[in-house]
Amino acid sequence: MPQATGTNKTDSIEDQVERLVNARLAEIEEKAKKDAEAKAEAEAEKPKEPDPNDEYVTVQLFKDSRDYKDDVFVSVNGEACLIKRGVPVKIKKKFALVLDEAERQNGRAAEYQEAQQAIARDAEAKGRI
Repeated sequence: MPQATGTNKTDSIEDQVERLVNARLAEIEEKAKKDAEAKAEAEAEKPKEPDPNDEYVTVQLFKDSRDYKDDVFVSVNGEACLIKRGVPVKIKKKFALVLDEAERQNGRAAEYQEAQQAIARDAEAKGRI
């Protein structure tokens, strides 16, 4: 009977390790697949509650002939709408919330600008500028 050389023993061990690793990977993949299927089934069985932000509300955006004449584009998480100015329109609540937040931010920006102008006027009156 021929005696195995070192490379044959090494190859044999490597082959065994490879088989064990591949078997373990197959087990892990199978478990992950079963877990994913179970999760999908559980999600499918769970009744979907309607998102309150998908309810429709009526808004009417200010319109003039200068700065506020164009329609307004609003996008939330990849869903978008174009809102016509000057007429009542029904839009999803999530878009109305974005418009409200934008209006609040514009108000804060105007307050900040006024405060900075007051500081500049005060500094100018005191001769610092």
